[in-house]
Amino acid sequence: MNIKELTVASLLEQCGKDMELELVTGDKGLKNVIRSAEITRPGLAFAGYLDVFSHDRIQIVGNTEMSYIRSLPAEERARRFERVLQFEIPCIIVTNANPIPEDFIERANEHNVPLLRTALMTTRLVSQLNAFLERYFAPEIQVHGVLVDVFGMGTLLMGESGVGKSECALELVERGHRLVADDIVILTRISKYDLVGRSPELIKYHMEIRGVGILNIEMLFGVASVIQEKRVDLVIQLEPWDESREYDRLGLEEQYHTFLDVQVPEYVIPVQPGRNLSIIVEMAALTQRLKNAGCNPALELDARVRAMATQQNARRISDNLIDG
Repeated sequence: MNIKELTVASLLEQCGKDMELELVTGDKGLKNVIRSAEITRPGLAFAGYLDVFSHDRIQIVGNTEMSYIRSLPAEERARRFERVLQFEIPCIIVTNANPIPEDFIERANEHNVPLLRTALMTTRLVSQLNAFLERYFAPEIQVHGVLVDVFGMGTLLMGESGVGKSECALELVERGHRLVADDIVILTRISKYDLVGRSPELIKYHMEIRGVGILNIEMLFGVASVIQEKRVDLVIQLEPWDESREYDRLGLEEQYHTFLDVQVPEYVIPVQPGRNLSIIVEMAALTQRLKNAGCNPALELDARVRAMATQQNARRISDNLIDG
């Protein structure tokens, strides 16, 4: 699993425009590292309570905090700044385009703490910043496989090298579905139950086909044939046909593959010459869509068969009683 770090400079580069962030002072601290998706409102810290001050994250100073700061006498304010800024704070963001006292700017610059300002309201900035940080620091892993959007279902094809994953994905693209990633898929857990997959930037929208070489799917099939990322809805494990193995023929039992503690429905598809894998994958995706909607054809058929067997058994018992 990748452990990420985010510098203040990178935050400005990626979010500065959208969040209307400007650097007021502290350019020497732009390499300060943000290691947490959490943010803090340091009102209590400025009031003097530092016992549980979460200093190792972005500090947001809104109207309330700034009004309190401006209400302090200059000497007391300087003392409060000094006590707060002695901690290793990645950066401070002042919202609502609040004017910043000169002594605050001077102290931040002395301690190499970047002081940023935005015209956004505090609630709006916090919402956007939380969304960015949660996504940035979300757990990630890389898996070997191919991710394709099939009928709106993120379908992750897995299996040993040479089993036919890329060839199957290529046929799916030719049939109108969309490629997300080939060979290396980066999976990100964005919630307790959700994974999204994407391709590394270096090989984005490229596919390797043995005997042909590297294909650029976007150039060959157009922009409608690719998608940047997709939620992973099912895993299809392709494996060479094993005559000694009993494969699922009814679909009554659910199987799952676990990534980053997230369970994803899994289908094991045996590969054999003559089998049309692309159609089988399409049917698996459509079947999972039905299951997600609360309809399981296999269970419904099983229930009808059991009901019919129960009726026939009851009729048989009744006939025996009459004959007796």
